[in-house]
Amino acid sequence: MNSLKFTNAIILLLLISLTLVSFSYMNNKKHNPILTRHDKDDAEFIKLAEKFEKYMCHLNLPDCEGTIIGDQWAISAAHCAVGIVEKFDAGRKHFVIINGEEIEVDKVIMYKEWDNIQEKLAMLNDMSSLNDIALLHLKNKPLNSMQAKLYVDEDEIDKLVYMLGKGDIGNGLIGVNSNDGKQRGATNRIETATDKWLTWTFDHPDTKTKYLTEYEGISGPGDSGGPAFIVKDDTVYLAGISSWQDTKDGPEGLYGVVENYTRVSQYIKWINEEMAETNTASEEILRVVQKPNAIDDRPKAIDVDPSTLKLYVGEYEIQENIIKIYTKEKGTKLYLSVAGQPAYELVPTAEHKFSFKISGEYRIEFKKTANGIFNELITIQPDGTYKATRK
Repeated sequence: MNSLKFTNAIILLLLISLTLVSFSYMNNKKHNPILTRHDKDDAEFIKLAEKFEKYMCHLNLPDCEGTIIGDQWAISAAHCAVGIVEKFDAGRKHFVIINGEEIEVDKVIMYKEWDNIQEKLAMLNDMSSLNDIALLHLKNKPLNSMQAKLYVDEDEIDKLVYMLGKGDIGNGLIGVNSNDGKQRGATNRIETATDKWLTWTFDHPDTKTKYLTEYEGISGPGDSGGPAFIVKDDTVYLAGISSWQDTKDGPEGLYGVVENYTRVSQYIKWINEEMAETNTASEEILRVVQKPNAIDDRPKAIDVDPSTLKLYVGEYEIQENIIKIYTKEKGTKLYLSVAGQPAYELVPTAEHKFSFKISGEYRIEFKKTANGIFNELITIQPDGTYKATRK
């Protein structure tokens, strides 16, 4: 079965059932990563990503990536951008992250066929007809970013591509292993180019094929909307946008699966017209502008002394699952983590109360006993309230 990457999910393993909650638009068998060949040192893939970091726009959903292509423009996958559209419809602001800076998005432009995302994602047997591409207009020009040029030629076959993402750690033999939130890069070589898609295979290092690359890899759900770059004459071009993976009826993320990236060269006219605001074909396009009275629902932080933060540190258990609370940056910031997932920064919002930095919909509260020891962690999220007890 062709499987769309599960891109817009917050993995908070705080529930008894370890359920995936919140921004989910579909169910999926695994939460997959930037997966790399198994016979290379992981540090090499981290170093590779550093060359392209300033071109990246992290959509802050929390998953999904994008690419800077203009002074106030980024581009991503439509199935990622729909998460921002839903926030706009609810009268909320959205901020992407570029070089560590939060930048407000004030307009989303994508093909109208994505206006009913639930129905589209339920029909996974044929992803090939979808136009998985969207433009994001930024309210302000990001500082210290770099702009990728659009790849306009139609000679992509056999070209080497560079992919980036912050998905889970893993390789083609074992699949997902863990997640440390670090950016990694990988390469592959384009095998086919159609009217909508660029495709390539995740080749085993022992495979006798001209398409095997030194830093062979593929992207994954947390990396959807991210770039496939072609570098020519020291210039970085955006050739593809991460969209979906054909698993060939097998497990996702292992050697042999096929990546499908939206083929940017086939959308050049549309991109240029939208950025220049000269496209009048409104019947084919969904344009959503942020509401004038949209609210900024990012958690509002209060000051908490590091000595107080230290009191929360420890391990809390819920049905044999461990939640770790710890500090970083010399004890000034509090983090939460569970096995196999990235760390989540906690923002103090009231006495003994915190919100997840990535979403104010997820909150925790620490409860203490009469002797002053914090022995309970209460999690409040859209589907309920749960309690974990200090070990």
